[in-house]
Parts: sequence; C-alpha cells; structure tokens
Amino acid sequence: MTSAGWRAFREARQAVAAIEFAIAAPVLLLMLSGALDFGFRQWTRSCLANAVAQGAYQAFLTGPAVTAASIRTMVQADSSLSGVAVKRIAAPASYCPTGSPAALGAVVAAGSTCPDGTAAGVYLTITATYTPVTFLPFYSGLGGRVLTESATVRLQ
Repeated sequence: MTSAGWRAFREARQAVAAIEFAIAAPVLLLMLSGALDFGFRQWTRSCLANAVAQGAYQAFLTGPAVTAASIRTMVQADSSLSGVAVKRIAAPASYCPTGSPAALGAVVAAGSTCPDGTAAGVYLTITATYTPVTFLPFYSGLGGRVLTESATVRLQ
C-alpha cells in the first residue's frame, strides 16, 4: 500500500470515530442528565424531610405551648430550599396510638386513659411540600411533581 493509501485509510477511520461520537454523545448526555435529575430530586427530598423534622423537634422541645407560626418559620428557615410551603399544621389533639407500626386513630378527650392503661398523648402533625426544578423537564418525567413530607410529634 502506498503512503497515499495509508493516509486515506487513516482519515477514513477518524471520520468513523467522529460519526460514532456524534451518535453516542447525545444518548450519554441524556442518561447523565437523568441521573443528575434523580440525584437532585433525592437531595431535595432529604432537605425537605430534614426541615420538617426540625419543625417537629422544635414542637417537641416547646411542648403544648408551641404555635403554628413558630413551626412554619422553623421549617422554612431550616430548609436550604427556597419555596418550601408548610401546607398543614394540624391543631394539637389527644390520641391513643395503637398497632404496629403505631397509628394515631381517633381523637380522644384530653386527659383520658387509653385502653392499654396509659394516658392519652397530645400530638401535632406537620406537612410541608416543595416542587423541585429539574434540569430537563421534558426528558426526565420528574418535573412538576410535588414532594410532600410529614411528621407527627408527641407534645407531652
């Protein structure tokens, strides 16, 4: 083979590599962006859960005198996300939890005794939501889905 033949062969191989890259690169970028979207969504869920847990912890430390405004402020301040909405802070009520895992059941009178002989506890439920932003909403299918986290805490 002559030197011109080797040169043509080498240039043809470089052109094939460029075409293969042009076909594979968009697919790899879409896969990478999907993985980034999923990882970012899990991080935002963790941040939201942590903020709700901080609100529940403040309610636990404050006790029955806690206000909905102070919990809302704590949840929004402790979140590293902007736009966290505290959707519901249920008024404290007395319950007799039963079952495994424990379920609150029906509201009972304050100071009453539960069927198992223990005193009814005062509980508070906090629910917060957040709508994360995705990198490629048309691709990942995660865009526009609202994340919701709740926590129930015994106040006394």
